[in-house]
Amino acid sequence: MDHERFREWFSRVDELTAAQRKEVSAVLSEPPEGAASLAAIELGVDDERRCPHCGAGGAVSRGKARGLRRFRCKECGRTFGALTGTALSGLHHKERWLSFGASLAEGETIKASAARCGIAPSTAHRWRHRFLAAVRQAPERLAGIVEADETFVLESHKGQRKLDCKPRRRGGKARKRGLSREQVPVLVAADRGGETLSHTLPALNADNGKAVLGPVLAPDALLVSDANRCYPPVAAALDIPHESINASAGERVRGAVHIQTVNSRHSQIKGFLRIRRGVATKYLDSYLRWFHLIALGDRPSPRACLEAAMAKPCLRFAN
Repeated sequence: MDHERFREWFSRVDELTAAQRKEVSAVLSEPPEGAASLAAIELGVDDERRCPHCGAGGAVSRGKARGLRRFRCKECGRTFGALTGTALSGLHHKERWLSFGASLAEGETIKASAARCGIAPSTAHRWRHRFLAAVRQAPERLAGIVEADETFVLESHKGQRKLDCKPRRRGGKARKRGLSREQVPVLVAADRGGETLSHTLPALNADNGKAVLGPVLAPDALLVSDANRCYPPVAAALDIPHESINASAGERVRGAVHIQTVNSRHSQIKGFLRIRRGVATKYLDSYLRWFHLIALGDRPSPRACLEAAMAKPCLRFAN
């Protein structure tokens, strides 16, 4: 960090909350890794000590359990901790979670993550998908010109013991040309501000498109898509305007109307999945969340990865 950026950062120290001051102090004092991980986890309880069960604030301390503080809600009487209601609840070796967050941020393999954290590869695999379970793969809002387009990923039964079809080599090709049930549709939408959504679909149709796009499209958004017939009913159902680009007829750009942004996201997603050397379809949404975490924008810090993994669960589109 250069001197000017440091001065700008230091000038805002007085704005830090008590919890933020505690985290900065923990980092600057260079505690052992385990203590730093536990300190970062404790920040999951805000200053108001709001109960994850009933939402009431003002909980009181009730000792510790498994190295973390416990609190008791004065309204509902239930106890909770920083991990209550999160995807990480119940996992062991919390003192190694910052190291695992660093591994996620760097996009390491299962074997590399296991070696870094001193855990079994099976544990590293379980941690990867538990850490990614709460990462957002959809923004709160897509506004302005919103481009939507689908891409397809070859279905993979990697890791399954019993198959309904003949196995193929990793990667491989579909048995049928063009689109078929062997191809898993992934809906990707992006606005011109850089916000991006990606989600697998059980089938590419208007109902599934509305279920994914409906919660995030702003009322004044303009939906731009290719000529696929599923998008006009989505726009009509959401009462927003729609423009389509007929790429098969050679049309690419019509003024400000194009789908080049979302096509660029397709290329990024395919590249991200390609270097993972085969992603099982049942984990595809998990890897899309990983893509959102580390491939869009700057590489997150280990603490940012841990914070994202500790986010409270939210409603998602059900496959």
